[in-house]
Amino acid sequence: MDKLKLFGKRVINYKGFGLSSTIVVLLILLAVFSSDFYSWTSFTTVLSNNSVYAILAVGIMFVLLTGGIDISVASTMAVSACATSELMKAAPNIHPILWVLVAIIIGAGCGFINGILIGKLKIAPMIATLGTMFTYRGLAYVITGGEQIHQGEFTEAFKAISRSTFLGITSATWIVVIIIVATAVFLALTKPGRRLYAIGTNEQSAAITGTNVANVKIMAYTICGALAGLSGIIFAGNYASVHSEVGLNFEMTAIAMCVIGGVSNKGGKGRVDCLVLGIFFMSLLMTLLARIPSISTFEEAIKGAIIVIAVVINIVNDNIKARKEVLEMGRRL
Repeated sequence: MDKLKLFGKRVINYKGFGLSSTIVVLLILLAVFSSDFYSWTSFTTVLSNNSVYAILAVGIMFVLLTGGIDISVASTMAVSACATSELMKAAPNIHPILWVLVAIIIGAGCGFINGILIGKLKIAPMIATLGTMFTYRGLAYVITGGEQIHQGEFTEAFKAISRSTFLGITSATWIVVIIIVATAVFLALTKPGRRLYAIGTNEQSAAITGTNVANVKIMAYTICGALAGLSGIIFAGNYASVHSEVGLNFEMTAIAMCVIGGVSNKGGKGRVDCLVLGIFFMSLLMTLLARIPSISTFEEAIKGAIIVIAVVINIVNDNIKARKEVLEMGRRL
């Protein structure tokens, strides 16, 4: 009995308990408004359709942990999608793995520029990435000449990057799983991963202990860009339609996934397991909104409200935790 009580207490105290409960509510609502949701095909479709958002969210987590922000990820994604699609048209017989590498390199290059601006030149993250957001979006327009690349122009091998299946699950979803596992290992078991938390918690203290703050920030933004680049080719392969405006406002959904998943916008706090819950929450919410025509037009407004609410909840929780720590210290004294 005591073990059962202890288990129940641990479940309730789990940081993602509230979010997990909300996800259960969303699943119930989906059953009410969409009777065909509970099928394997429908479930895997939801996962595949939200794989791009998930990859962007993981990338943004790296940046948020340092106390920064990157609102240029959707534009980086557009550059990658447009560039790899145009290269595919020019050389359709090249192995698709090469295009994946090209997409990652393009994205990493965009992220590296952000990192230099923020880490070395000390430009505020919001201002730096606001500027590159417009620059990269303009570059995507230049690459395509303002023209759309249509479905008939994509090779089957290129589309297979996102659409091929294994055990009934698309390659796009498997890529997300691999990225999440790799991120969890990187953040928990490597020095660079722990340095991200250190910088976000107290940048000056991290610098005093010997951490090269600028280089760690460059690493974070480069990883974020690389994942945005990968998301670009995933998008292109999945939808087989690309133009310079692809991914418009995708960064807002990805940021919402992070914030709802408990990644602090102030830096230094964030868990991969809770981020996964944030990704599931937003994926299910967007699916629910799409299936209720009367409120689907308010989707963007709802996303914005959710971000604000999640930030407020995180701040309140942080304040409560800080007060408890102060009280505990007072008792010890």
